[in-house]
Amino acid sequence: MALDSISEQIAHFVGAFELTTEQARLRDQYQEFTAMRKKAELEELEDPTQIRVKADLKLDPGEYDPTPYKFASPVVNIPAPSEVFGPNSEASTFTGPGASPVSYGSETLADGNAATTTQTTTIIYLDPEFVTELAGSAVTYTFQTIELNDNDTIGQGDFRDADALMAHGEEVQDTALSLHAVSAPSINISDYLSIEKIEAIAEEMQSPVNAEVEGATVHQFHGEDATGMIVNGEQVDEMPEWSDLLPKNLQPEEDTDDETPEVLPAKALPAEWDQDKDSEFEDGHTVTTGGNLAINEVAVTVGWVDAPNIVVGGQAVNLTVISQVAVVSDIDEGDDGVQSDTNVVQSSQIGVEAREAPWLDVNVAEPGQDPLVAIDWIEGDLVVTNFVDQVINATDIDHIETEISASSSMYALGDNVMANVTNILQLGSFYDLIIIGGNMISVDIVSQTIVLLDDDVITGGLPSEDNDNLVMNQVMLNQTGEDTHEELSDDLADVLPLQEVDADALEDALMNDPMFAGTELVRVLKIEGDLLQVNIIEQTTILQDQDDISLTGLNADEASVLGAGNAVLNTASINKAGIDSVVMAQEGEYSDLLLHQASLIDVPEEDSVEIANEAIAFLMEETDATGSTENTSGHVNLTPSETVSVDDGLHSMLA
Repeated sequence: MALDSISEQIAHFVGAFELTTEQARLRDQYQEFTAMRKKAELEELEDPTQIRVKADLKLDPGEYDPTPYKFASPVVNIPAPSEVFGPNSEASTFTGPGASPVSYGSETLADGNAATTTQTTTIIYLDPEFVTELAGSAVTYTFQTIELNDNDTIGQGDFRDADALMAHGEEVQDTALSLHAVSAPSINISDYLSIEKIEAIAEEMQSPVNAEVEGATVHQFHGEDATGMIVNGEQVDEMPEWSDLLPKNLQPEEDTDDETPEVLPAKALPAEWDQDKDSEFEDGHTVTTGGNLAINEVAVTVGWVDAPNIVVGGQAVNLTVISQVAVVSDIDEGDDGVQSDTNVVQSSQIGVEAREAPWLDVNVAEPGQDPLVAIDWIEGDLVVTNFVDQVINATDIDHIETEISASSSMYALGDNVMANVTNILQLGSFYDLIIIGGNMISVDIVSQTIVLLDDDVITGGLPSEDNDNLVMNQVMLNQTGEDTHEELSDDLADVLPLQEVDADALEDALMNDPMFAGTELVRVLKIEGDLLQVNIIEQTTILQDQDDISLTGLNADEASVLGAGNAVLNTASINKAGIDSVVMAQEGEYSDLLLHQASLIDVPEEDSVEIANEAIAFLMEETDATGSTENTSGHVNLTPSETVSVDDGLHSMLA
């Protein structure tokens, strides 16, 4: 009977299912059969996991005697080597039994006679070969920039235009940069290898730029007058500490030893009780639009190459420039007590500490022994430079108009922390003599600029007790090792043109030089080009904290308002680790030091006399010390009272 289409499909499916089931059943039966067969085959073996091999090998002892061995006859006379290998072809050689006879006892030979075996040792004395790690050039470039735009607006009111304030800040920045004594330093190494460019920097130091800006106070020092500790144009006995001058709101919290009160375990409290109380949100009302911290910090330590004696075929030039500029505008509008104070500190510490080469006392040869000379050669220039540029450009222009009516509230619109930090450590090698075929040039330039604009408009609220600003430029330049200058002798002048192919002639000249008589080892660095050592540091910080604050409501008079409380720091430290050196330059030497401190402060007239920081005032010497602006030729001559008093020149110029 024919099936319909559906029944036929079902029949095919059932048949296919039965075939599949049968195949699976047969597969299981086959696998079981195979396993049983293998088991039967393995049952006859004792241990199927071990295989034993049996072999009967019998060796005849008479057919396998040991291989005969006979000692060679001793050699009585050992010929000396035809050539001595080593750094000195004239090394002393001793040969023969008397040098170092070594007896190995007696031995009975094949003929029955007894013989004594003796080895003769040859001793060769070679001059030691000293291998030093040659310090090549070291160049670093560091650029650090922080851009912050933290302009907040809460509520609606008659606020100042933030864009206009920022444009005003750019104009003030241009004014601050114009107050520097010299032009912006170059970051091209080739400019400092050119003696013409170096002379241009020296001429600019002799005739520094004095921008005619109304209200600016300028202090300048040259040469020895710039050394020591100078704060705001006055010689002091102690440097101010940044941590001591910080506003109270930025001071680190002191650790207290108070015992922690006992609290109930978390399991004993309901879930809704798990609410940590933040100390910043205590009872009361607080509005913070300032409290910003901006720091640019650089620390450079260089001790690349130095020697007690330095011979220069060209000129020996050493130039140091420190230029510090601070521009502040702090005029607040509002009720009594809203005006904040700004402490401006510009400090410089420059010193040189003597240090004799520590190895000179132990580097002594035996009487009558000639010194050993080890020379490192540099065909071109030896360059050790560090270029650091740090910039912080921050705007914290806050606008707030709100009603204070809650039981407690806090508005945190400031409290920004910005920091650029660079630490550079360069350590090389010390020598006994450095010979420079070209010029020896050392240039250190530190340029620091701070612009702080903190003009607030405050209505309502209670001014905070921590409503002070701190602006600080700080430079520390310390050198270990004093350099003295002497005339170049004719003997040393003759070795300047020698090149590496003339190494033997240079060694002979130094061995016979009276300067190194009695010295065991003379380590020499021969530079055929120039020795260039440059440290360029530029630090710029611009902070605009111009806030509009308007508080109303029942609790407005109880709200603590912090519109200032900012701290700005530019600090740079350069430490030159060396030793006392005698520099002998064939074309003479030149050195100059310039310290430039300029400030432009715009504060209310009634507060201008009190602008000097009390912590700085007691450090300043009462006497007319060396280096004061009153005795510096060509400088702005102001009395100490005039230097700390300022007018509103910045405000009148840029208003």
